[in-house]
Amino acid sequence: MGVQFVMRITFLLLLTYGLAEAAAPLMAMPGCKDTCGNVSIPYPFGMTAGCYLNDWFKINCIGKGSSARAFLPKINMEVLEINIVNPYRNDSYLRLEESIVRVKMPIIISSNCTGTGPSNGGVNMTGGPFYFSSSRNKFISVGCNNMAMITGNDPMLLAGCNSDCNSETMIPREAKCSGFNCCQTTVPDGNQVFNVTFKSIDEKNNGSEKCKYAFLAEEEWFDSNIKNLSYAVPLLEDVPVVLDWKVSDISFTEAYRRNSGYSTRSGDSARQYYCLPGYEGNPYLNTGCQGKLQLPTALIFP
Repeated sequence: MGVQFVMRITFLLLLTYGLAEAAAPLMAMPGCKDTCGNVSIPYPFGMTAGCYLNDWFKINCIGKGSSARAFLPKINMEVLEINIVNPYRNDSYLRLEESIVRVKMPIIISSNCTGTGPSNGGVNMTGGPFYFSSSRNKFISVGCNNMAMITGNDPMLLAGCNSDCNSETMIPREAKCSGFNCCQTTVPDGNQVFNVTFKSIDEKNNGSEKCKYAFLAEEEWFDSNIKNLSYAVPLLEDVPVVLDWKVSDISFTEAYRRNSGYSTRSGDSARQYYCLPGYEGNPYLNTGCQGKLQLPTALIFP
């Protein structure tokens, strides 16, 4: 009888450990809805009052069920993904990845384009927590006799690229975007404003009157999905862009600081929090970083 009693207690303990281990970490504010369509909404983002940190992180969920779409109204962009990463994948090795927001961003066309099409306006996120990721995005411009320049926060910080359609510079693989009808360059670090100015490389050169395009795009998406630039780009209205973000006004409890563990780091102009080794969950919640429970490796019976 004594042995059976001990075995029953052991079984209950194992069951408790197993359930705790299987439970997914809390990511949204307790009591708040955590999805909009197919997009997960972790805190500091949220959809109703009390569920988000401030208005910059407010999500408008438009539609119902799996077809619902998430929007950040402060920057007027549709959200494709919100990802809070745990850089400690195995409790010891730090992976230098940033938590990001992936959004849809319109492309910009030159003033001499005709008909309906993409937006002529840029994006301004000044004063908010969002920055264009310099490590995950690149600047693309398409057109002949084209010099496209990024204008952003700092008027002294210039970036851009040139492209032409001179047959002498034609290369076999246009999709490489290396100067023939398309050019690309890196995105300035810490930028919250994106506008583009177009100029002709040579006013006498053929192509100065043709339509030109410019946009930021997630580098991995662009390299994987855009093959024929001449055909694909004029059909685009928006493209995926990655935003880094920072949080500066979260107040953590002292118990959270002492017992659950959190830290900050800087990268791509965004200060972010993450759970320390041995913890997992959402580091932006006071109860978010929870210790990982492990099943016993051995059982001893009397």
